Amino acid sequence: MSVAKHRPVRAKDTVICSRSDKVLLVRRKGAKWKFPSAPLATGEAPIVAAARELWKALALRCTDLNAMGTVEVGNVLHHIFTTEIPDGSSVALGKGIVACKWVCWEELRPTMLKATAAALLSRDLQEFIQQDGCPASVQAYNTN
Repeated sequence: MSVAKHRPVRAKDTVICSRSDKVLLVRRKGAKWKFPSAPLATGEAPIVAAARELWKALALRCTDLNAMGTVEVGNVLHHIFTTEIPDGSSVALGKGIVACKWVCWEELRPTMLKATAAALLSRDLQEFIQQDGCPASVQAYNTN
């Protein structure tokens, strides 16, 4: 008799930052490109984690995060958020991020992404985030 081992589901926020027809990708040292994301701290609301990650990793203060839903990939439950980054906004690398770049949706390929990000992309992520979503209420994440 075989007993299936159950791996607990972990929760992360994943933020799709767009500007015109481009999406923001980030890269940590020795890793492939991915969407900005971070694990949720115990008891932390997903939208708070998303705002925290954008501030700590990219110095972006987002006041308009849209909750799009959740997608499970492997044993990770991704709380998907979108935000539009205005033209002219600067991105500063921080907290483990060694590079970032804007990529046209049409040029985005699973082979250039970390496996988890590629799995999200293979689930028609672009169409998923372009649906009309309920805006989630969030104030600018402020460390003061």
